[in-house]
Amino acid sequence: MINQKILVDFLKNQNPNVKFLDKLKIVYRPYICPFNELLNDIQKNKSVFDIGCGSGQFALLIAEYCSPVKIKGIEISDELVKNANSLLKPYSTNIEISFEKFSGDDIPKNISDYEIVTMIDVGHHVPKKLQVDFFKQLYQKMKPGSTLIYKDINADSPLVYANKFHDLLLASEIGNEMSLKTTLNLFTTIGFEIIKKSSKRMFWYPHFTIIAKK
Repeated sequence: MINQKILVDFLKNQNPNVKFLDKLKIVYRPYICPFNELLNDIQKNKSVFDIGCGSGQFALLIAEYCSPVKIKGIEISDELVKNANSLLKPYSTNIEISFEKFSGDDIPKNISDYEIVTMIDVGHHVPKKLQVDFFKQLYQKMKPGSTLIYKDINADSPLVYANKFHDLLLASEIGNEMSLKTTLNLFTTIGFEIIKKSSKRMFWYPHFTIIAKK
């Protein structure tokens, strides 16, 4: 079974050529985010589209442990896109891999070419007034029958303020977290079928995960 230590040891061995802070985020984030559980929800030999891919850390774990046929990631930062392309380069001979910059609001149409969409700790970075339209657009552009794996921080928990401090310190912004209940209501209203939902606290981070199908 994959656990956090296995993931951290694997990420350490990659020795990513990135800035010090980005390296810390890449290597040690499995201790505060349930990546090992999220990987269990990704079937092998699937195509995966990662929204807000960051430096490519989760995409790297998918490439290593889930045997995908192709991975695409989008991110608003040129530097993070560069990090992701560098990090996944060793896998590009066996997996179709691409990362690109996007505006943050216009999801690429070719998301419809992918069977699984992942969105990990990205929703609360979408401006509050744009969140509903963003998820409506996501649903419209996803392929019928495809699956969304969505993880974020639960606004219902008082520990949400720890995540706000985290984002202020590391991203210079205050997150727009939604509660699990609000997110479930939004997803079902848009048209998603909820397959699974779960909650988990790791240190002071109150996570929730939703698996939804279009």
